Amino acid sequence: MFSLNHFIWIGISVVLFVVAIVFLRKYRPPLKNVLTVCCVIAVLSEITKVLSMIKLVPSSDGSMMTPYLELNQLPFNLCSIQIIFIFIARLTGSEKLRKTVLGFMYPTCIAGAIGAILLPTIFTFSITSDQAFTHPLGYQFFLYHTMLVTLGVYIPMSGEARFGRRQYATTMGIFYAIGFSSIYINSLCASPTYIDGELVSVDFATNYFVTGSQDWMMTFTDINQWRLYFLAIVIAAAAVITILYIPYLRKPKA
Repeated sequence: MFSLNHFIWIGISVVLFVVAIVFLRKYRPPLKNVLTVCCVIAVLSEITKVLSMIKLVPSSDGSMMTPYLELNQLPFNLCSIQIIFIFIARLTGSEKLRKTVLGFMYPTCIAGAIGAILLPTIFTFSITSDQAFTHPLGYQFFLYHTMLVTLGVYIPMSGEARFGRRQYATTMGIFYAIGFSSIYINSLCASPTYIDGELVSVDFATNYFVTGSQDWMMTFTDINQWRLYFLAIVIAAAAVITILYIPYLRKPKA
């Protein structure tokens, strides 16, 4: 993180984003067509991630080998979950559902993907920064998140998605519901150790929605520190979503 290769990838991402937005602004393709392209990119991205990160791991007695994808590679991050929303927005026949999904994707694709590009945790948990251009995950990560930023910007630019206070409220609700659920997911994916029925340690914990351990950035020594951190996430998310929705909040209810 914050290595030369990281900064090069940031530069590449910015260039690709600018080129894509200039193209979309000039030709104004239907949002449906853009979503179709995003569906293809999302599927190829996930396939690339799985095939490049899956490991062949021996059993404890060494009698067999099993393909295994580590829990931190499961698609439970905000940006990974966008794959589901992209397909819903592209395939649903319900205009109400489509508007709700697009309303959620607009701020979360932009903010979530920009945050991921600036703070790529793959360099902490998956590959090293030296592998940024030699491992498929580097390409998958930055190209996929660049696509998400582009899509998030084009959703309102296309003129096909009308947002208002209702979409703002549902976006907040969906985001916090998924975010709170990440506490359960992180706990389910962790490996707890019990001695005499008492929990004494947790290993291999995931960090979906950055609500888990932050040992790469800070170390929690008291549960109240985590509670304050969690509150900070709640406030920061509300602020970012509100800022991106400000142009639409004064319009009549959609």
